[in-house]
Amino acid sequence: MRSIKVRLIMLYLIVLLFFLGLGFFSYELIIKSEKWVFSSVNRHLSQGRVSQGEILDRFGEVLACTRNGKRTYHEDINIRKALVHTVGDGSVLIPTSVQSRYAKELFGYSPIAGLGAPEIINMNKSITLSLDSKLCSKVSSSFKDKKGTALAYNYLNGEIICMVSLPNYDVENKPSFKIQTDDKLEGIYLNRALSSSYTPGSVFKLFTCAAALDSMEDVEAKKFFCSKIKIVDGEKVSCMKKHGNINLKDALSKSCDIVFCDIALELGKEKMIQKMEEMGFNSSISFENSKLSQSEYRLEEASQGDLGWSGIGQYKNTLNPMHMLRFMGAIANNGVCIEPHTVKSINLEGDEDTGEKLEVKTTLMLKPSTAQKIREMMRYTMKNQYGDKMFSPALMCAKTGTAEVGEGKLPHGWMVGFSYDASFPVAFVVVVENGDFGIKSAGPIASNMIKHLYSSFKNGKYF
Repeated sequence: MRSIKVRLIMLYLIVLLFFLGLGFFSYELIIKSEKWVFSSVNRHLSQGRVSQGEILDRFGEVLACTRNGKRTYHEDINIRKALVHTVGDGSVLIPTSVQSRYAKELFGYSPIAGLGAPEIINMNKSITLSLDSKLCSKVSSSFKDKKGTALAYNYLNGEIICMVSLPNYDVENKPSFKIQTDDKLEGIYLNRALSSSYTPGSVFKLFTCAAALDSMEDVEAKKFFCSKIKIVDGEKVSCMKKHGNINLKDALSKSCDIVFCDIALELGKEKMIQKMEEMGFNSSISFENSKLSQSEYRLEEASQGDLGWSGIGQYKNTLNPMHMLRFMGAIANNGVCIEPHTVKSINLEGDEDTGEKLEVKTTLMLKPSTAQKIREMMRYTMKNQYGDKMFSPALMCAKTGTAEVGEGKLPHGWMVGFSYDASFPVAFVVVVENGDFGIKSAGPIASNMIKHLYSSFKNGKYF
């Protein structure tokens, strides 16, 4: 009798587990169906067996579309290569691409119709980007054989006009995994603007400058002293030149390492970490419906010498290029960052009048007074160090950086900045990996990009 009861109990448990499993499966299938449909293991998606909506640039150039059951891309190979990291290649290899991040919209998926619904009830959506595909092509080509990234956006409405990442490839001729041991192809599927963080070098001095303006009394009037070499607890911190007595404005213009070392030492670890985190370091920053690679400012194991080097932009500091672009936009816009974005609108395919405009978000990154002071300092740096001819006829504010990376490699070259003219509201970031001095490597790329943008803005092309 007892054995019968035990068997009944076991039977009831099996039946209970069956219905619990059935309920869980039904929940996952119905409530989380989208997750399973757009899983990276779904070969229908990666092999293009289902129709998708179009992806267009800001001028209506078709960057990707489905024709006769096949996903096709722009006819110009240079445009295809320049935008492969943004548009995607139809596979799961570039998770930050539009085709990956907006798969639900492009495939027109609904829990009822599923994928591949009949043409009469097709819910595919087209996505219009803010990018200028021809500009992206030109900027991408200007990197020649160097790796890196270039960004430019309208800091008053958040529209990214240029975003390229190198190395790239032709979506019609995808590289195989076997050849990625080639150093020239390392990280070829990585959008460096979104998913990389670099040693910043001297462009980090803009963050240190902001911390000083916020936290040190009368720092603009203070006289620092640079003797080229400074010994901090037995560790040498060196500058390119002996600047003697120098104020903050000239220290930024001349990129004096000793001054920014002294600022970090005076503020101390706790205050430096606090100010950097207020400006976005050590935190997850959203970009559209994904996350940026995190910018890092960590001093847990730092000596006093390390603290000094961190204020200069070395030590273990890392900076994401899109984070830097946001910071440039905030300085230009009185401390408020209009969040950058690449998607202008999402429309039912073939219906241009019902475009879903995405919400533009803002973030306060700096006090207005601090932003205005750095803006004037960067304008002073542009005029006195680089010369306005570099971006003529545009009037720009800028800063270069040369970031030492060790291992016998050339430093990364940076150039960042924004327009001083509100009628040309553009901010930019250029990073050239192992490109040597920023003015030498990133400078020419930034110059060509800004001159093209200026001409287009003044001709009303982006309005």
